[in-house]
Amino acid sequence: MVACISISAIPSDCSNLLLAGMGVLVAAAVAYIAYRQHSLAKEKFKLDMFEKRFSVYKATQRFLTVIFQSTRVDVDKLFEFRRDTQDATFLFGQEIPAYLERLDKQALDLMAIADRCRDLPVGEERTRLCNEETQLLQALIGELPNLKNVFASYLRFNKWK
Repeated sequence: MVACISISAIPSDCSNLLLAGMGVLVAAAVAYIAYRQHSLAKEKFKLDMFEKRFSVYKATQRFLTVIFQSTRVDVDKLFEFRRDTQDATFLFGQEIPAYLERLDKQALDLMAIADRCRDLPVGEERTRLCNEETQLLQALIGELPNLKNVFASYLRFNKWK
């Protein structure tokens, strides 16, 4: 059988010491649980940031891939790219939003040049615009292999920004 000891049977000095010790143990347990919850919340935040940043990376990759495949900029794909990357300002340092704005501007320039070329007769102006269009297209397509390097510092698990 289990013997129960009543607190009243323990001398008052010992019972006060026992209660104080139990209080310390409870406080230590609460502190440990709070620390673990804080650590878990911190890791969850990192994972959430990674997922949001990775979706911006994937949206940029999809946009550049479509340009590579079709050799032109589709206005619907441009708006999709803008929609999917609009939160970059809040997720990255200044360099990524600036990079995305540069890609957006190049895509708009490419669309504008393609529109102007369409109506021009064969001649010097059309040739100049076509060369400009080719340069912009090559610049945009050239970003595709470089994309991992641009986003790498924000998508590594071992070092978080």
